[in-house]
Amino acid sequence: MPMNDEKHNGNGHDPDEKRTDNVIRIPTLAERDKMRREQEKQWRKDYKAANKAEPMINLPPVTKIMLIAIIGIHLALTLFTNEVQLYWVHEHFGFKPAYYTGDFPGWIALIVPFTYMFLHGGWMHLGMNAAMLAAFGAGIEQWMGGKRMVILFIACGLAACLFHFILSPFSQQTMIGASGGISGLFAAVLIMLQSQGRLGAGRYGILPFAALWVGLSFVFGLLGGPDGSPIAWAAHIGGFFAGLVFIRPVLKIR
Repeated sequence: MPMNDEKHNGNGHDPDEKRTDNVIRIPTLAERDKMRREQEKQWRKDYKAANKAEPMINLPPVTKIMLIAIIGIHLALTLFTNEVQLYWVHEHFGFKPAYYTGDFPGWIALIVPFTYMFLHGGWMHLGMNAAMLAAFGAGIEQWMGGKRMVILFIACGLAACLFHFILSPFSQQTMIGASGGISGLFAAVLIMLQSQGRLGAGRYGILPFAALWVGLSFVFGLLGGPDGSPIAWAAHIGGFFAGLVFIRPVLKIR
């Protein structure tokens, strides 16, 4: 039988005792508004940290230096030479197969396989090569390092000369531009993507991409450039296959 003590209510608790357990305090409107402002402030702070502005041109250092070199050389020749002088530079420092099958010009013939890569026929030619160098060079430099990337670029540029010479040994036309070396970098990009499993699981691997590059190079060689200038398609193909061949030895360089 329950006790009917005056000091206790029906549930056995002292009515004078203050109850604090199981009580949920609802924030006031002002407190809730303050909490909301603090949350929004923290969200904005976190968003800015996660989306920190990157430089407009965020390229690895060696790729930047190579771009500055080819753009700077072309800009200097444009500003400080006239049409006759520019033609002289292209004729003497571009690659000409007839140098090696006709009248040997001396020491210049030893350096033109290197110097031709840094000369371009116009701003459109330069712009296309600069864009491809930025796109391919950045990924390859991050993958294999700047030193290896430069070695691969030069090796593929030299191979492009050799392939062009084999197909046109008596040509008097001068070849200029970085396309041979850049073609080699594109081949290295395909190898890199394949090694990372980013080309899919096709049974033919990079062969469709290689065939596409060779086909485009040949077609553009027949049609010429957008400005009507001839394109050394053989150099593009030679540089590309050199990239496929040289990539593994270059990766072993310390």
